[in-house]
Amino acid sequence: MEKMNVKPATGKLGVLCVGLGAVTSTFMTGVLMARKGLAKPVGSMTQYDKMRVGRGENKKYLHYGEIVPLANLNDIVFGAWDVYPANAYESAINAEVLKEKDINPVKDELEKIVPMKAAFDHNYASRLDGDNVKDCKNRWDMMEQLREDIRNFKVANNCDRIVVLWAASTEIYVPVDEKIHGTLAALEQAMKEDDKAHIAPSMCYAYAALSEGCPFIMGAPNTT
Repeated sequence: MEKMNVKPATGKLGVLCVGLGAVTSTFMTGVLMARKGLAKPVGSMTQYDKMRVGRGENKKYLHYGEIVPLANLNDIVFGAWDVYPANAYESAINAEVLKEKDINPVKDELEKIVPMKAAFDHNYASRLDGDNVKDCKNRWDMMEQLREDIRNFKVANNCDRIVVLWAASTEIYVPVDEKIHGTLAALEQAMKEDDKAHIAPSMCYAYAALSEGCPFIMGAPNTT
């Protein structure tokens, strides 16, 4: 079997989350608590689990990080976009997923995570009405502003790599239309023509991330 060329996990890893609500603030708090040794990384396969490698007398059980290069928790830097301006500490308290005693030990770090203005269209998430949103000429401009955010965050936080993770509300359903979503050229044209019916904000986040060489993880059932 051909050996995969997996690059070493060097330097800082920026994790940029779309949405700084209950899911993201809980995720961030858990990572910050775990790396301080104040909580166990329960539920994290990469931090907790072991995997069998080899058979018979060559059998070993290794942590994932001993098999493939993974970023250390200490190398992670968090950022976010959100329609509400509340920082990660305020968001975690408001969400009431965790108890205050589980949040306060990392309060200082959470308070420093202040969301960037979100790329947002009220028609795609009608229950949200925050005003921490970008002013965009069209969908292409929306995407370009997100690319700039990613670049600026990477420089400001001295990150080697960035991952963009969607943890925001589920958007309204966008049916796949081959004429628009079928080719890259058609997709780009639709963004430039501000085709709001076929181009969801999440598509702009995904396009921006991939254009900047960042993996994009979709954490909702959007048709992105």
